[in-house]
Amino acid sequence: MRELITILLLMTSLSVKSQILPDSIVVTNNLYVNNFYAEGSTDIDSLIRTENCVYIQNRGNYFCGNQKISISKVKKIMLEINNPNNGVDLLIKFDIDTAWIKNNPEKLLKLYLNKHYNLSWNQQQKEYIYGELVDIDNYKHRLIEYLSDGGDYTMHHSYRQEFIIQFYNNGLVSNQIKSRKYVWGYQMPWVNLQNDTVYNFNIEILLKPYTDNEKITKLLKGKKLLKFLTNELINDNIQSLYKLSAYSYKEEIEELKTDFTIVSYEEEYGRGRYIWDEPKTMKITLKNSAMMPNVYLQFLASTIGNTIYSRDSVKSDYREIIARVQSISFIMDYLKHNPKVQLDIYYFNNSGINQFNIDAVNKNPIEWKKQDNYVESLNWFKKRNIKPTFDIEEAIKTSEKNHCGCNYRFDYDFIRKAIFFELSNSVTEENSIWFLLPDDSVLLYLMQGSRVLNYDYKLFGSSKGIQYPCVLFTKNGKMIERK
Repeated sequence: MRELITILLLMTSLSVKSQILPDSIVVTNNLYVNNFYAEGSTDIDSLIRTENCVYIQNRGNYFCGNQKISISKVKKIMLEINNPNNGVDLLIKFDIDTAWIKNNPEKLLKLYLNKHYNLSWNQQQKEYIYGELVDIDNYKHRLIEYLSDGGDYTMHHSYRQEFIIQFYNNGLVSNQIKSRKYVWGYQMPWVNLQNDTVYNFNIEILLKPYTDNEKITKLLKGKKLLKFLTNELINDNIQSLYKLSAYSYKEEIEELKTDFTIVSYEEEYGRGRYIWDEPKTMKITLKNSAMMPNVYLQFLASTIGNTIYSRDSVKSDYREIIARVQSISFIMDYLKHNPKVQLDIYYFNNSGINQFNIDAVNKNPIEWKKQDNYVESLNWFKKRNIKPTFDIEEAIKTSEKNHCGCNYRFDYDFIRKAIFFELSNSVTEENSIWFLLPDDSVLLYLMQGSRVLNYDYKLFGSSKGIQYPCVLFTKNGKMIERK
C-alpha cells in the first residue's frame, strides 16, 4: 500500500510539474568549427557562432518574431523532458526483445544479408558468432553507435552544431535540455538539468520546426532495428569469421604436415596487396627447418569448388624458392641482426607470383604503348612554346606508375618466374614488398615507414607513407643503376 501511495505521489508531482508553464523559452543554436588546423589548441573545436530565439508567452502561445509554439506543444515537450525514463533498458525503449535474443541465435543469424563477405558458415564460424549474437551488450553498444552516427568531424565536414532549449520562470532557468554536438543525424542524446542522458526521439520530433533538423531520418525500431544491429554485429566480427573460414578445408590443409609445421590458417581478408579478383583464398602460414628463424612461407590457395588448390605444387617447389630467397645475402644479414623483422615468402597456388602482382609491378605492352603515346602528346607544348598549367614531370611520373608499374618493361616469361616476398617489422610497423627476379636481381617495389632495411625513406622519396622506390639490387645489396 505504501509503494502504491509513493507511485501516485510521484505521478502527481510529475503532472503538476509539467503543468507549470514557463514565462519564456530560449532556443539557442551553437555552431562549432574543427580545431584540427589550429596550432597550440587542446580543444577539439571552437564556438564560432551563437543564435538565440526567445519565445515569449502571449495569449495562449509563445512567439519569437513570426515563429510560434503552442501551449499544447510546450506541455508535451516538458512532459517528455521530465520523464527521461532512464530506468528502462535502452533496447527495450526501441522495442527490442532482449529475452528473445538470448534464446534465438540461429534465427538471428538468418537476419544476416551476407552482401559483401560471402560467408559459408561452417560449424566453427557458427559457434563463434552464436556467442556474440546472444550477448545483449553487443546490441546496446551498436544501438548507441547507430544513434550517434554523424557526431564526429570528417575530412569533408568541419562544422558541428548543438541546440539548447531553456525554460524560464521569473527570470530563472526552471528546466533545460541540450543536444549533442553533431554534423548530421539525430540530436539525441539530450542532457537535462539533472544531468540525465535522455534518448527520447519524441523530443526531437516535437522540436523539429524550431531546431532546423528537417532532414531527420525516421528512427528504426523493433524488427527493422534488430535486423540492422545484427548485420552490424556480424560485420564487425568479419575478421574473426575469416580466420575460422579455413576450417572448411582443414583436411586438405593438414596434408601439408608431411613437409611443414602449420603455424596458422585463415581466409585471406581484403584485397589489394596480395590478391584482387581471385575466388576465396586461404592463407596458410608454414614453417620447417629449411627456413631461417624469422622466415616463413605463406601459401595462398584459392578455393576450387568444395576444395582448395592442390598442395602438390607447393610441396615440390618450396625447397628451391626458399633456397633462392635465403641466398640474398644483404637481406639475410639484416634478418640475422634484426630478429623482430619477419620475411614472408608468398606462394600463390602454384607460383611465386600471381597475375595481380605482375600487373602491378610490370603492366603489359598495351599499357606501355599508352604511356609512350601520352609522353609523345606532351611534346605539343614544347613545339608551340607554350607553358602548361600543370607540372609535366609529375604528370609523366603518375602516368608511368599507372601504365608501366616500375617501368622496367620485363618480358612476361621473365616476370612470371619472379618470387614475391615481404619484410615486416612488428615494432616499428615498417613494411616492404620485394621481387626476386629470375636473374637473381632483387626489386624493391613498395615500402612503408621511415626505413627499409638500413636505408632511410628519403633515399627513395619524400613520404613516410606508402611509396614505390622501384629500385633494383644485386644479391649482395648493391643498387643497380637504371639503363
